[in-house]
Amino acid sequence: MHAGPAARAVRLFWRGDPRGPSLDSMETHLRTATARQPARSARRPASRGGLRRSLAVCLLGAVVMAVGCAGANARRAERTKVAQKHYEIAVGSFHAGMFEDAKAQLRRALAENPDHADSHYLMGVLLLQEGKSVLDALENERCLTDAAAALQRERAMDLHRRAEASFRKALEHYGPDDAGRGRALNSLAVVALHFDRYDEAIEYAAKALDVQHYNERFSALANLGWAYYGKQDLIRATTELRQAVLLNPDFCVGYYRLARVYMDSDMPDKALEAAETVLANDKCPIQDAHRLAGIARAALGQADQAGEAFASCVALAPRSCLAEDCRSLYVATTGHDLQLASAAPAP
Repeated sequence: MHAGPAARAVRLFWRGDPRGPSLDSMETHLRTATARQPARSARRPASRGGLRRSLAVCLLGAVVMAVGCAGANARRAERTKVAQKHYEIAVGSFHAGMFEDAKAQLRRALAENPDHADSHYLMGVLLLQEGKSVLDALENERCLTDAAAALQRERAMDLHRRAEASFRKALEHYGPDDAGRGRALNSLAVVALHFDRYDEAIEYAAKALDVQHYNERFSALANLGWAYYGKQDLIRATTELRQAVLLNPDFCVGYYRLARVYMDSDMPDKALEAAETVLANDKCPIQDAHRLAGIARAALGQADQAGEAFASCVALAPRSCLAEDCRSLYVATTGHDLQLASAAPAP
């Protein structure tokens, strides 16, 4: 008998399988296998007792390995269960706005199970949100441009890079048809857009759309369209963004981006329609939509209404960088100082 059949015989014998050999037969197998080995001058034939001891050691080793594997699997399952509990607590903290607590829970989850894809993904979301908050404070709450602001912007960039690393980790551990895989790919597209890596954003968004169970296709389409806009491919940008708002008519970010594309395509009437869709939704406080509405109205010869749009842009966030642009546009369009119409109603 060759080594392969002998090994199979050992396994059957250890399992107690009736098809397996008896102890005497096992000795015969071992003697046969030994006899096929090249002869060595100093080797003695193995005794029956020696074969029995060898067989016992072999079987004991198999038992130890089996018990060890079973124990390792049980420990792994328990740690995965603990990791899932920490993740679920983190989700609750995230929705309650307790972001630092959420991150602490995610770190515990990943300490238990480094392959927990959902924990990597949520960590990426938290880091991305933190970076965005830093930029919002610099550009929307106050228009800061000093050296300290530059340092804060670099800190925000670092948070975005760390978020990207977390999304990549999540992607490694999601299955090919997991909805989470689509979310991770789309989030990588968001980060790529932030760093103006448009080709990467197109690749990630397109891959997200290929994930079978990903149900936020409108978001991936909007990122795909925005990446094409970054590459100045206005036709493809229009196509993808139209599809995004078709899938989700309440998706105000999609309408805002579509307004930008229409304006750059010299279609102020369509740009105004898209911008006003955003302005009509109280859940969409997008300051730049007011500016776009004003630019579109000015292009259509509606100077007074354009001025109102620029004034509402300033009123939404008076100390932001964008407010300075809207203030200048107001003066250029109406010929008046904005302070004279600071209470102008929103269009």
